[in-house]
Amino acid sequence: MLYFVQIAMFFDESSLKELGGMVKFKVIDRQLNNLIIETKENLLKAVGKKKTTFVYSVFPLYSKDVISKNDYLGSIHGALLKAVEGSGIDKGEVIRLECYDINSREGYSAKDLEVRLGKMLIDDGYTADLINPVRFVYLLLLNGVCYVGQEKYKNRVLNPLRPYSQTEHTSRAEMKIAEAFESFGISSSGIALDLGAAPGGWSKFLARNGFRVIAVDTAKLDYDSLERSGLKVAVNSKSIKKALNMYDIIHVNLRAADFLSKAKDIRIDLLADDMNMDCKSSSAEVLKYAPLMRKGSTLVMTIKCINRNAPKFIAQARKALSPKFSIKGIKVLPVNRQEMTLYAIRK
Repeated sequence: MLYFVQIAMFFDESSLKELGGMVKFKVIDRQLNNLIIETKENLLKAVGKKKTTFVYSVFPLYSKDVISKNDYLGSIHGALLKAVEGSGIDKGEVIRLECYDINSREGYSAKDLEVRLGKMLIDDGYTADLINPVRFVYLLLLNGVCYVGQEKYKNRVLNPLRPYSQTEHTSRAEMKIAEAFESFGISSSGIALDLGAAPGGWSKFLARNGFRVIAVDTAKLDYDSLERSGLKVAVNSKSIKKALNMYDIIHVNLRAADFLSKAKDIRIDLLADDMNMDCKSSSAEVLKYAPLMRKGSTLVMTIKCINRNAPKFIAQARKALSPKFSIKGIKVLPVNRQEMTLYAIRK
């Protein structure tokens, strides 16, 4: 069986080791963090039993066809139609089609291909609908080969950044916190403390998702972007408690270490930490703020990694935080670069 697997690019060794711990596999093709692998085992079932840290996307593939340079679009259409017919998809089933063109130089965007191929499928007698699909059919174009797969529609996408790049989340920081909420199933609300908040991407997301935010950073936030989003922002309010009733975001122009003495009478429901610190230092700052967190409140923390030794940084975070927090997950999210995201609950 062939699978399309996406792994954490910066942590290649850990990613492949994690994948190898689930199934025996052979790499058929690869482009950066995108793998085509072959295995006799059920990878979807194996992933379903494990909370993965480095493997963040798996799709089964059912056909493989070489793309003709002389008839690029026609050969892809042929591969798609063969796969759809061969997998037994009924023409009455509503299809959502998605393309992921990893390294093509043929001048078509993935969106162009989806529109053109979708029209061709309709001409072939199938029904395509992006809003209420029953079946998800996907094409992966890599190194001159067209791979096709299909599954019952589960609101998944081949390109994990696509849901965020096509929304109002305009910065990588916003995408990162949005991914964390979705990946870990975070649904809390209340008062959030955002440490290392500048330029304000995390604060913006939190404020637009049910939180009143205290943003702590010596650097300025992007006030124009926040206000264009309809958010009310205060800077260095004398009374943070009063300001929380009037504003969506209160920017405190202090270092995290200096703000603590001013925050002793505040209780928070979520602590967000994206400070540019090593894992030990960042964990130490989080522990200082733990007394302000209500029992059962949420911690979302970025683990910055200075090298590829991910197990070392995971161990550091667990050792430091476990006395005060129940760690629910540590994961490399698609928007993460040389870092991981930790989700925990205050004990």
